[in-house]
Amino acid sequence: MNILERISPLQTEIKNVWAIVWPLILTNMLHVTVGIIDFKMVGKLNVSSIAAVGISRQVMMFIMVIMIAISGGSSVLVAHAYGAKDYSQVGRIASRTISLMILASLLIVMPAGLIFSGHILRLLGAEARVINLGTVYLDILFMGSIFNMFTFGVTGILLGVGKTRISLIFLIFINLLNIILNYIFIFGLGPVPGFGVGGAALGTVASRGIGSLAGLWILKSPRFRIEAGYREACMIDIPLLKKILFLGGPRSLQGIVRNFSRLAVIWIIGLLPRSTRLVSAYTVGMQVRMISTFIGLAFMSAAMSRVGQNLGSGDPEAAEKSGWIASGMAAGLMSFLALLFVVFPEHIMAFFTDDAEVISEGKIFFMIVALAEPAMALAFALGGGLRGGGDPVSPFVYSSVSDLCVVIAVGYILAIKMGMGLPGVATAVCLSALTRAIPTTWKFSRGNWKKTRL
Repeated sequence: MNILERISPLQTEIKNVWAIVWPLILTNMLHVTVGIIDFKMVGKLNVSSIAAVGISRQVMMFIMVIMIAISGGSSVLVAHAYGAKDYSQVGRIASRTISLMILASLLIVMPAGLIFSGHILRLLGAEARVINLGTVYLDILFMGSIFNMFTFGVTGILLGVGKTRISLIFLIFINLLNIILNYIFIFGLGPVPGFGVGGAALGTVASRGIGSLAGLWILKSPRFRIEAGYREACMIDIPLLKKILFLGGPRSLQGIVRNFSRLAVIWIIGLLPRSTRLVSAYTVGMQVRMISTFIGLAFMSAAMSRVGQNLGSGDPEAAEKSGWIASGMAAGLMSFLALLFVVFPEHIMAFFTDDAEVISEGKIFFMIVALAEPAMALAFALGGGLRGGGDPVSPFVYSSVSDLCVVIAVGYILAIKMGMGLPGVATAVCLSALTRAIPTTWKFSRGNWKKTRL
């Protein structure tokens, strides 16, 4: 094989990975932008409204963890079926995934949210007015959770078939509609009265409801090779449910562990002198780091999709190459961002605050955490490759140990016991990336996942 013949498949796979990645990056940015606009509109009401929406969204994520489990598991199964060109199986999985989403909403998410959301707000120590506003907001969201579950299911299925550009267009339509309807329902327009915080939830539910109609067309259209069927959707499939929860459950639990870890870090920083400014520096630093995290998550999803598709087509060697190519591309982009964090830390911090002490602390935090970005790229992409290969447990274990034992325990020792302060927390975050990336890379390179049959 000459060099041109070797380069051509490599270039093709790079294009395949990038075709999945760039819409996912824009999708993640879109979610952040819509969230900022949403907060901006609610912020015009009063401070209690901002607090109510902010806390309520955290509650929503914890209760709707099952949504992430079903969507993530179905993405892997769809990718394998799509790679095998078994389009009837793609349709069956898609149909039953949507049925599971609807049943989970009606039987679990909606009742659990309506019963427990107010109690959770009280446990979080919110003030009475915030609890009242948050309860109204959450009640509306949970009543309409069936539409959110449906649209999330559609995007997961589209990821499995690699149609992330369609998913991006789908979400742009929904989120633009969300912004317009939120404004109308929050402040009122013409004959429509303003509902305040409740209006923000109404706009979200209404946009997802209208978006569900577009989602139905996507699922039924032959151009996307999904072709979900109503008859298939009505059939109970316990083995498929077990596979979906096995493949997607660890990822959803990983999100819970990660959120708990971040709350614990804020608690640790709160034990330090001048904690308010340090928490501000940490919060800004982690928000900016979300940019590189979005890139890592996009490559994780791309690796999962391409590895699954190649395994489904019966080519495990191509599947392994897909994982390595995705990890290399992720490492390159995230390393470039890390360089910017190191070279321009003051400028980045100054965009968010003019407090000299916060900028100084945040600068050090940036420069230490930036060292971890190449390792995080490997952890993200190769973790996605393992999930696509049918091994969702290993990435969950490695990341959980990293978040709980390294970030929290080592962070506490370095920041509090050894007196390093915020740089100690940053060092723990940096070390956690290594303790996650090394075993993930080792596990992927062993290749046992290539023997998995789903």
